[in-house]
Amino acid sequence: MNRQKTKARKKSQRGQSKARGLWIALLILATGSTLAAYQAATYFGQASYFGLKAIEVDGLRRLSGEDVRVASGLAAGSNIFAIDLAEVVQRLEAMYWIKRAFVVRKPPNRIAVDIVEHRQVAWIDLGQTYGITPDGVLLPVGSTDVPPRNLPVISGLSVRGDSLQPGVAVSDSALLAILRWWEEATVADAEFCLNVAGIQPMSGASIRLQMAGDGLEVRLPANEAAHRLRTIRELMPRVHQSHPDPAYIDLRYAGQMVVGKKKAKSG
Repeated sequence: MNRQKTKARKKSQRGQSKARGLWIALLILATGSTLAAYQAATYFGQASYFGLKAIEVDGLRRLSGEDVRVASGLAAGSNIFAIDLAEVVQRLEAMYWIKRAFVVRKPPNRIAVDIVEHRQVAWIDLGQTYGITPDGVLLPVGSTDVPPRNLPVISGLSVRGDSLQPGVAVSDSALLAILRWWEEATVADAEFCLNVAGIQPMSGASIRLQMAGDGLEVRLPANEAAHRLRTIRELMPRVHQSHPDPAYIDLRYAGQMVVGKKKAKSG
C-alpha cells in the first residue's frame, strides 16, 4: 500500500516537472521571438537600404502624381519602415478630390499609393459654383489642371450658404433626388444627357431639364429615368413637327403631354 502511494507521488512530481519544463520552453520561445522582433524593427528602422526612392501612384484621373506626392508629405530618403502609413492616408484623404487612399510599403525602397478620386457628375450653383459628386460632395472649381467637362448645372435649390464646404456632402433631399435621377439617366441614355445644360427641382417630386441649343425645357417626374428618356425620344419628333419652336414639354401628367409655345416678342 505504501509502495503504491510512493509511486503515485513520484509520478505526480515527474508530471509537474514536465509541465514546468514546458512553461519554461514556451517562455524562452516567446522571449526569443520578442527579441527577434525587436532586432528586426531596429534594423528596419535604421538601415539606409530602406530609404524611400519612389512613390508609385495608381488611380489618378484629375490629380497628378505631383499633387499626391506633395499632399502625402513623404520625403525622399525617409525609411519606409519608419513612415506612419495611417498619417499618410489621413493627409491624402484631406484633399478635396480624394475619396479614399490606400498606402502600402514595397520594400526595399518604395511606397505604393492607390487613389480613389471623387467623380464629378454635375456643376451646382449655390450662389457660388462648385462641382458635385453622385453623393452630394462639393468640389472646388479650378482645383485641378483638367478642363471642365460638358456637365449640366444644377440650380434652384434652397441651401444655407454657411453650411457649404468643399469636400463635405450637402444634406439636401431635393439635391440628392436630382443626383440619383441623373445617375440613372446617364446610364440609360448617355447621348441624350450630353444635351442637358441645366437641371432644376420642381414641386411634386419633379424636375426641369434645360436642353442645350434651343433652350427647350422638359418637365418630368424625378423617377424611372430610363422610361422617361425613352418617352422623350419617342415624342420629340412629333413635338417638333407640330410645334416648330416649343418652349417646353410637360410630361408630369399620366398619359398626357403638354407642349408650351414660346411667347411672342413684343414690339
